[in-house]
Amino acid sequence: MNARVRRFTDVAALTEAAFAFVAERAMEAVAARGQFSLALSGGSTPLPLYAALAERGLGIAWNDALLFFGDERLVPWDDPENTFGVVRRVLFDKITAPAANIRPMPVQLTPPEAAAAVYEAELRAALGRPNEAVPRFDLILLGMGPDGHTASLFPGSPVLGETKRLVAAAPPPTTAKPAVARLTFTLPLINAARRVAFLVAAKGKETPLAQALAGPDPTVPASLVQPENGVDWFVAEG
Repeated sequence: MNARVRRFTDVAALTEAAFAFVAERAMEAVAARGQFSLALSGGSTPLPLYAALAERGLGIAWNDALLFFGDERLVPWDDPENTFGVVRRVLFDKITAPAANIRPMPVQLTPPEAAAAVYEAELRAALGRPNEAVPRFDLILLGMGPDGHTASLFPGSPVLGETKRLVAAAPPPTTAKPAVARLTFTLPLINAARRVAFLVAAKGKETPLAQALAGPDPTVPASLVQPENGVDWFVAEG
């Protein structure tokens, strides 16, 4: 894996570096293509980044940003475990982005496979690849769990072998909580992105982090993220 690893003493330092990185990618994308497509990650580590984006902006007009999610727990938006609900309070409620530019996963649709298909069609239409070609996000943000999972791609999950669907329904994980079904980007979509960045608080994750950086290992799903342009890792040691 072509990994560009930046290590920081704490999450605050990681946040500042990640903020500059995201803003730079946004300005590059708008200059080149007129819009910036960003997939957000769940978890606690990126929340200070989202707060910084809410306060300071992206360096571009929010009208030019398309904001998707890389995975979601299949619980209602007002459930504390729902990623969109958390991010909405930290970011979306504080910015002027058009509602049409904010694209939560459709957790209200059933069955989950139908919800995944709807979200895939939505991102294909938004990113201009409605047919066979894989859409390319300008930037996908990811985290990593102590079990080495990323997005909702968990060790042993059947979704890891997906080669055609870009968004898939994932069964409840056995290696992480909450044990609820999820929707997730698949590896073909993640690996098509122009840039991918992991934001990781390393404490308690030292072993899977080392494994992920060592190269592909099916037991560590984060290691299977291998886009053409390599991966940017922002790692807080403290």
